[in-house]
Amino acid sequence: MMRIGIDIDDTITDTYPVYLSLISVYYGLDYNKLLKNKPSYKELHKTLPDYDKFIKDCFHLMAKMAPLKKNVVEILNKLKEKGCEIVIITARNQEEYTTPYKISYDYLTKNNVPFDKMIIGAKDKGLQCVSEGIDVFIDDNIGNCRAVRDKGIKTIRFDSGFKERDNSLINVKSWNEVYEVLFGE
Repeated sequence: MMRIGIDIDDTITDTYPVYLSLISVYYGLDYNKLLKNKPSYKELHKTLPDYDKFIKDCFHLMAKMAPLKKNVVEILNKLKEKGCEIVIITARNQEEYTTPYKISYDYLTKNNVPFDKMIIGAKDKGLQCVSEGIDVFIDDNIGNCRAVRDKGIKTIRFDSGFKERDNSLINVKSWNEVYEVLFGE
């Protein structure tokens, strides 16, 4: 049985466009210009005033509003049928979400996303994957992917189109590609 660790934001869901939408409303910025420039989360965190207040005011909304990535439920169900165990490993935490476990659990179950276990507040996903006996890890964050890969765990990175690249990682743009990487089908 393969244990697969999976992130939520921008891996199971398309969080980034919702994030930019909330930023455009909150700060009065042009959404289309933001989308065209595609600033990273880190860039916006460094440049926007009172960003920590924005997080507290809006991240819980973002978590509820982000749509699922195309075919994610179908592919995760296929993985379950093949005997895989799915462990959600997210950095969502108390500082950014008042009830990170409840918000995440409610969203995933409401949207029929299959999973066996969920871990929130994972600050070091490399160590978390080792302690959970993860065989394959899937995330969009390049730093998380490198940390897990460096622990000797197969890592698949959802490429969100940001400037930062790492060709030493397996990069995918869809859940169908994830399945193909895992099973060659």
